Amino acid sequence: MRDTGRHRHAQWAVLSGLALALFAPGGAVGATLHPTLLAKAAYGTVSPGFARTADGTLHVAFETNTSWGDSASGVAALAISPSGHVGPQVQALSWNGPTSGSPNGIPGLAVMPSGALEATFGGSPSGDDGPWGISSSDGGSTWSAPTDIGSGSMETGDSAVRVQVSNGTPVLTAGCCGGIVIQQGFGPGSNTYQLTNNTDGSAGNVDSTVDAATGAVVDSWGSNDGTGGLWLQQAAPSEGTAVKAPVPSQYGTGVALIVAGRDSGPGVFAAYPANFATTTHMSLLRYGGGSVGVGSVRGLHAASWGVATGPDGRIWVIWSGQINGKGITAITRSNKAVSKFEPVQTYGFTWANLFTLSGDGRRGPLDLLLGGTPASPPSAADGIYYARTLPELSAKVSVKHLGGGKFKLKINVTDAGDAVSGATASAKGHSATTKSNGKTSLTISGSSGDHVTVKITDSGYNVLKKKITL
Repeated sequence: MRDTGRHRHAQWAVLSGLALALFAPGGAVGATLHPTLLAKAAYGTVSPGFARTADGTLHVAFETNTSWGDSASGVAALAISPSGHVGPQVQALSWNGPTSGSPNGIPGLAVMPSGALEATFGGSPSGDDGPWGISSSDGGSTWSAPTDIGSGSMETGDSAVRVQVSNGTPVLTAGCCGGIVIQQGFGPGSNTYQLTNNTDGSAGNVDSTVDAATGAVVDSWGSNDGTGGLWLQQAAPSEGTAVKAPVPSQYGTGVALIVAGRDSGPGVFAAYPANFATTTHMSLLRYGGGSVGVGSVRGLHAASWGVATGPDGRIWVIWSGQINGKGITAITRSNKAVSKFEPVQTYGFTWANLFTLSGDGRRGPLDLLLGGTPASPPSAADGIYYARTLPELSAKVSVKHLGGGKFKLKINVTDAGDAVSGATASAKGHSATTKSNGKTSLTISGSSGDHVTVKITDSGYNVLKKKITL
């Protein structure tokens, strides 16, 4: 029997914000992304600092500046609940005095072994170079006074400082002044060293993540030294081999190479465009372990791209560009083995500039953080924006004629090839739930040639509708 197609219904709660219509390939109107402004910021090609605490809350840290219209210059943070509610902005640190200087760069954020949040940033208050750290033990409601946590060559006042925790030890990464500097531990006497070689005169746009299986910190950066390019390298607890992402040279080194580790199991990943063409085919690079094809959207040339951690070892891949002048953001998620991907979703939103695509999807939905400037309205601010999307299901339906106007539908529901247990399949008033193998069946009444819609629902996914012919 024939399967006559499928379409999606977006079932995710959209936050209030900016909206533009999507014109997907072929001219069909699709879903619209609704990004909400989290913070005004003059950000470039480094993603905001964020971390998820054990209660499922996603915390975001960012610089504030009175020249951007903020109430204070310093570091602020906010919390996004597991349901996607954006909490109030908390001014974690204000530096406004004539001798107090200001923070510089984009703050990093991590959860310490104690469960406390730690934000790290550069700056030179009263001429004392950082980096600096502030902490919160109450979920971001209140923050400590700043502490100078730098040591040796990490003592610099003008760099973005990323922070990760490797087997209980905080690891700082800063891209500044000719190289990538690493520090293991906080405070004077901590071990510091330069990760990149001394001839790299312009290394920056740093990102970092942790391999959940080994605790190793892996950094990424753009380089203008020699052949340039975008690189990944294990930075701690020991140095690993530098790996160049196979990004076509036409993209240059100004883009960000966002990295993400799995929530469980080995592997650190970065998405990259596998070609430079009108239709960009995306791939996913595993540090030290080759790459896998992700997918493409006809006519979509990727201008920016990123990755995010998903649940059960999965990885999200996001890329954005334009088709016929209309902005398109493409999103997909891998299976548990990071070897196959869900159907690619496309959402519409046009940006004047979009520098970074990052976020965290380990709770199921993707909490997407976008750094850039919307194209409309004209007063739209530079800043960090937030949107939430759900993953996609796939289903196969076979039809067996039982006679007497009865038909049996055999249904197999998967997520990027992984069986989905507990999904509900319904058609013509009948419903059934998938077993651990992702399979179930329905018996319905009808006539040969009838068109029937089978609806597949699961609380963690977009609704899927399959049209079949009896």
